[in-house]
Amino acid sequence: MKSKNNMIEVIKELNALGYTEEFKVMGDKLYWVGKSVKYNYDQFEVDHAYRFESSDTPEDTSLIYGITIPKKGIKGILFDVFDAISSLEENFVVNKILSVEPMLLTHQDSNSELKFGFIPKVHKSKFNEDPHRYELRKDFPDFPACPFGESFSMLGFDNKLEEYVWLTTSILRDTRLNTVHFKPALN
Repeated sequence: MKSKNNMIEVIKELNALGYTEEFKVMGDKLYWVGKSVKYNYDQFEVDHAYRFESSDTPEDTSLIYGITIPKKGIKGILFDVFDAISSLEENFVVNKILSVEPMLLTHQDSNSELKFGFIPKVHKSKFNEDPHRYELRKDFPDFPACPFGESFSMLGFDNKLEEYVWLTTSILRDTRLNTVHFKPALN
């Protein structure tokens, strides 16, 4: 990889190597988002792993994995922009992903108060001032566009300013953070 500090450039480079599909971890399976197919731990390989940290805010961590399904010739990317996989219930898929030692890189936007240039960052010190002001939203249809060309599955929300925000990883592990799952309105 030529790009050492820009997540979007690393994604572009992985795409150029054929890693174009999107994967997620669902329970004890690796889920191929594009085709709604699930794979067991012995059906995929982790070819690349990158851990992005901010030099001034080490609680702001994101991971990117390049994954291959060898028997199908499928290559894709697993985004872990909140380092959430490490907090999932232990199973063979989670253990396999976490067993790969990631290359440690520094976020290009580490000194910025914006994540990806447009999402306001909330650090632990700000969260501690009023923890009930923020919530973690999952699967909401009004998330802003993901800069990787995929979609966010969860984002922080500032209830006072009524806007989406980037919560640093240490906040996601805080028991005071309320998680809200999107529920479509019933007609």
